Amino acid sequence: MPGPRHPRREPRSPEHPGSSEKMARHFPLPLEEVAHQAVGLQTCLNPGLWLDHFTEWEERRGELKRAEASDKRQRIPRSFNFPELCQLLSAYRNRWDRMLDALRTQNYIVQKFTLRAASRVIVGLGAESVLETSIRLHRIYGFPIIPGSALKGVTKEGKNESDPVFVDIFGKSPPESQAGKVIFFDAIPANPANLTLELDVMNPHYAPYYQGVAPPADYHNPVPVFFLTIGPGSEFLFAVASREKHLAERAREWLIEALTEIGIGAKTVAGYGLWERW
Repeated sequence: MPGPRHPRREPRSPEHPGSSEKMARHFPLPLEEVAHQAVGLQTCLNPGLWLDHFTEWEERRGELKRAEASDKRQRIPRSFNFPELCQLLSAYRNRWDRMLDALRTQNYIVQKFTLRAASRVIVGLGAESVLETSIRLHRIYGFPIIPGSALKGVTKEGKNESDPVFVDIFGKSPPESQAGKVIFFDAIPANPANLTLELDVMNPHYAPYYQGVAPPADYHNPVPVFFLTIGPGSEFLFAVASREKHLAERAREWLIEALTEIGIGAKTVAGYGLWERW
């Protein structure tokens, strides 16, 4: 049986554990785990672990309470330009490239390209999370990714579903079921040197009104909701593949058009989620 919870306090900076700027951090851990976790908590560079597992707490009126979400997001590492992370991302990209090479040997036509975020991008804002908002990060390594399912979905927007090319690319739903002939791959970071996470905020002023308990009024207090985004200038690799060359090329054209004109993820109507060539 685990022992009693103990508020573990660890110093750590917002950007890197080796920085001279320190902040007190509290983690409720079993007593027998405190000594073992000291090194790991000081050196962890995985934003996914900080968001999903290292939930901070603070002492208020003699009790442990969860720390403010804004504090937690401000303190996680938001740059990936560290030797450890550069090596990790490079190895992951190599495996991603080898996967595409393997498909080429099976007579797939692979269309690979790179785009740069023209604005802040937030994918997975409403996903399940221990906090109010979330962001889609690689489950193991913690860097941001864009799921192929999301890319496929945004590519379909505004298209004529009766178009034979559309049907060949995306398939058909029942009762006339038909599998699509194009694979949309997860987009991954292309360059850790310019990959960043940026903190943003929504500030709803009429929370009781949105909750349906009161009419909107000027005396309501704003309730800031902090969330993380992929920073502008971050470069990502995208890829689609098909055994039919014209379908792979058309899917690539439609995907680039969707990303540069519509955007992907949350808050696209506010200008988020747009990409650009350079």
